[in-house]
Amino acid sequence: MPSFTSNSDIHLTRRAVPGGRWFAPLCVAALLGAVAIGGQEAWLAARGFVPTVVDSASTWAHQRARASELGHDALILVGSSRMQLDVDLDELQHLTGRPAVQLAIDGSSFVPILADLAADERVTGTVIVDYQDHVVGDLHLQDGSAAYLSEWHRMESRGSVLNFTTAEKWLDGRMHDHMRSFADGASPFDSLTLRLLDRQATPQYLVTLPDRERRADYSRVAMPQFYYSRAMRNAGINKIPPVTSWQALNEAISAHIAAMPVSDMPAFDGNAGIVSGYVRQIERRGGQVIFVMFPRSGLVRAADEKMFPKERYWSRFLGVVRAPALDYRDVPEMVALICPDGSHLDARDQQTFTKALVTAVPALRDGKMGVANPVAAQDPSEE
Repeated sequence: MPSFTSNSDIHLTRRAVPGGRWFAPLCVAALLGAVAIGGQEAWLAARGFVPTVVDSASTWAHQRARASELGHDALILVGSSRMQLDVDLDELQHLTGRPAVQLAIDGSSFVPILADLAADERVTGTVIVDYQDHVVGDLHLQDGSAAYLSEWHRMESRGSVLNFTTAEKWLDGRMHDHMRSFADGASPFDSLTLRLLDRQATPQYLVTLPDRERRADYSRVAMPQFYYSRAMRNAGINKIPPVTSWQALNEAISAHIAAMPVSDMPAFDGNAGIVSGYVRQIERRGGQVIFVMFPRSGLVRAADEKMFPKERYWSRFLGVVRAPALDYRDVPEMVALICPDGSHLDARDQQTFTKALVTAVPALRDGKMGVANPVAAQDPSEE
């Protein structure tokens, strides 16, 4: 029997196209959406909220790519939260005339990042390291740097492929970076319910900029609770006897710090030798590495100096590494700065610190080895 298709079958596959005028309703909907978004942005601004990006591994990887692309002129910042919070990138670039790349990662060791830079023959700029004694004491600290480096190497292996997906992601990210409704990775609905409709919600004290610089406004946190919490964590204090005043708490933490032993780091010299090898790799191709001890204040400084005496660790490190170095304790303008939480500078002091850093380290301006009051660097040939 011959096959056939009936007219009724054909009719079933047809779709009716709705008629009417759609342009005006679409314009009205777009206008209402824009008004809603604009109104929410204005409301968030009035409450003191500001745009801030999510400091992701992907964002870091794009900055890492710049470190390889910029060549000898690059100022590459490596370390942890102090590097992100204390240095004003715009001021650094203005004073030096050189592009700055922020590669510091909150709560991480500088060693894996320095090792990665040393292994990359394209990196020929100046690397500024936020030095911390305990990092050299243990090169196997567990932190988040591995995920950041993995993302960088994945991006590097894929190459720079421009397609619709990557272009859309880039444009979406740029829009979110400048809108308060998406601050800290929130959605507009989150911002509405958790920030605008919650009268107890306070503006964020910590802001991350698109270039990964961070700014802290400590007037927005509860003091001195915030300070003492940081001091206790830095000193490894989990619990202290009940106290009846802030003065009593200060005395209790001070007494604990006074009784603390000097940190024993038997692998320190050997690890410093490993770091020295990374420095030599970068120097051989015309780059340089400068180590900087960043400011501390109050009980945080007291605990660090008790656990890591300068002559036992910082001086020994420099003797092994033989690289330019700067200790904030040798720069009056830096010593005068107060870290509100004992560990980091307020955004209002970023420019002052950055100016003092550039003044004390001429190499940041002219690219030549050396710092003010430097520790003499031994010629590698003298080993």
